Amino acid sequence: MFKKIEPLQHSKHKDLRLSKNVSMAFANDVSSVRLSFSEVRQASRYYPIVFFENLPCLPHALLSLQAGTNMFVDDNGNWKTPYVPAHFRLYPFTLARIQEQEGQFSLCIDPDAEHFKSGMGEPLFTADGELSDFVRNILKSLERYQKEINMTKNLLKTLDEQDMITERAFTCRVQEKEKRIDGFMGVDMEKLLAMDDSSIAGYVKSGLMGMVYEHSHSLYNFSYFFSPAPKTEKLN
Repeated sequence: MFKKIEPLQHSKHKDLRLSKNVSMAFANDVSSVRLSFSEVRQASRYYPIVFFENLPCLPHALLSLQAGTNMFVDDNGNWKTPYVPAHFRLYPFTLARIQEQEGQFSLCIDPDAEHFKSGMGEPLFTADGELSDFVRNILKSLERYQKEINMTKNLLKTLDEQDMITERAFTCRVQEKEKRIDGFMGVDMEKLLAMDDSSIAGYVKSGLMGMVYEHSHSLYNFSYFFSPAPKTEKLN
């Protein structure tokens, strides 16, 4: 999705203007996207929410069963569902870690994004060379998003360390035919509910249990991918 990432600098980007009326086609080749804690409830209404092996323990909204495709963007570049994940809403802005500075991030942009090509829209800087109010608000949203991502990792760390996130498979019926999807990770609900009451109460109090149930219920959204049917039923 990001073709290039550059730190936002007045000397280099002072003439850029950002158009808000841009197609979502930039997300055409994204088949999954990470979610922060506060997104899971809304996202669970439209997308299967899964985890992936060998990646940081974060929930991901699955956008296709085939790598490099996104079934939630139509031919006109419109997003097909009411909820668009924050990662896409914040594009073409992002935060990048500053090397050798723990916990420090730099505001960056993708200068090749379609958002900048018309030369019209919101300026990124004021006449005095300061960040515009529009960009300052974007920065606050990015900082809040990054904070929530870190919080989500910490919440899920306990489940991961206790081997509660395991290989899963899901079966659904589509037009009287059974479809099986595997190749993803999910919470082992039987193992989780077998824990002692004190541990479960702690998960409820932290909000983790709610997120787990939303993840579990979201798997019924796998049926979306079978109309039209995807080319493959196994995740890559």
